[in-house]
Amino acid sequence: MYSRIASRMGKQLAAGSTSTLARRFESTVKVGEKVSALASRPAAESPKKKRAIGGFRGGVVGFLLGVTTAGAFGFVYLIEEYQKATGLVLSSVDELEKSSLKVKEYVKKIESVEAQLKKVRENGATTQQLAQLKADWRKQNDVLTRDHLELKAHVWEIEQDVDSALGRPASKK
Repeated sequence: MYSRIASRMGKQLAAGSTSTLARRFESTVKVGEKVSALASRPAAESPKKKRAIGGFRGGVVGFLLGVTTAGAFGFVYLIEEYQKATGLVLSSVDELEKSSLKVKEYVKKIESVEAQLKKVRENGATTQQLAQLKADWRKQNDVLTRDHLELKAHVWEIEQDVDSALGRPASKK
């Protein structure tokens, strides 16, 4: 390596360009050069060292970046799923509320029908009472029919008496 550097410097010196040398390897001033010339020349800047990111450091940074990105996407997904679940629960609660209102309406209707049925039972007659009423009606009907027949027979007798008093022939009925 030293030989490559020395050969390059030799080529530059032979070309006569001393100002383009990036570095000097000598510690003494050449003969014929002035010290002021050296001082007026800009100091050769050494190339800046690139700080290499090591494999381990790059791996850690990549891992942290990946974990952060995955965590952010996971968090967003979790929030979306939470919102969906919350929406479903709210819709279920709304449906439950509607169903409970319908059930309350049905209960009110059933209670009103039960109250009406109770009134009908209180005011209505039982089969035993109907049977007793039917028997009483038949007795009354029989009594009325018998009275009617007795009256009819009595009227016929009166007609017979009137006919015999007037001298007409008696009618046969």
